[in-house]
Amino acid sequence: MRLWFVLILIVMAAPLRADPACEAVDALGRLVTTTAAGDLGGLERELRRTDTERVMWNLAGHPLTVHRRDIAASVTLAVEAVEMARVRGHAAAAAHLTTDTARATTGRLAALLSRHVCAPEDAAAARGAGAGEPTSTGAPPDGVMAGMRMARLASLGAGALALCALTALGAHVIALRRRKRKRQAQRHAVNLPARIRSGTAETGTRLIDISRLGAKLRLDPEFEPAGLKGVTILLGDRRIGATAKWRNRHYVGVQFLRPLPDDAVAPILTLPEPEGGVAPPG
Repeated sequence: MRLWFVLILIVMAAPLRADPACEAVDALGRLVTTTAAGDLGGLERELRRTDTERVMWNLAGHPLTVHRRDIAASVTLAVEAVEMARVRGHAAAAAHLTTDTARATTGRLAALLSRHVCAPEDAAAARGAGAGEPTSTGAPPDGVMAGMRMARLASLGAGALALCALTALGAHVIALRRRKRKRQAQRHAVNLPARIRSGTAETGTRLIDISRLGAKLRLDPEFEPAGLKGVTILLGDRRIGATAKWRNRHYVGVQFLRPLPDDAVAPILTLPEPEGGVAPPG
């Protein structure tokens, strides 16, 4: 998977992000719904994430901006109800929300929202059915709820695409690392004399293959001090620290404590065979 494909996904997801104006309409719709229902707990939750200034900022350039007074009146009504519930109890706050003034305030905002929903076809149907007027209970009309649903769907779609883009990016990074690891682990078959040291014991061996990450060596079956966990490979004038990862009767596989530099493997492949072969154990 290429990085450009991930970038395309991110660019495609950006236009599908919910319009800030739709988010503001959605927030106001929830405020109207909880106010009309007298849900003081829900009203307090909505107020924690809704304020007049933020809503008006998101509505910049939207026709609803000319109705700032009605929006502010509904937010103020909600704030008064929440504060009254804390001081005088829920019954007094609920009664405050059912007054004619409160119903009129909620109804005006509900009527405004019904004319500015984010789904034009639903708004037109709602107006045709008389949904532009608030209900007798002050609840928002169906057109407002349709707009809220469309805003939520747009947000969910944008979130899903963003998640796909992040997943693709993560897969791309993992694939790059795997390819790099595979290149580092590329083994080169050789047959070179070497020595292996473990603690104070040391013996001659043959290097069978090598990569930047480790090597395979042919080993005397009798040589197995300390389980071969920490070893040093003596290869020409090079000393390489390693850890034995596996061992059978004739071979041992080691992993280098540090990967060899990129330019270190090629010289090892061309090491000459010393005269007389491997020196006997010291």
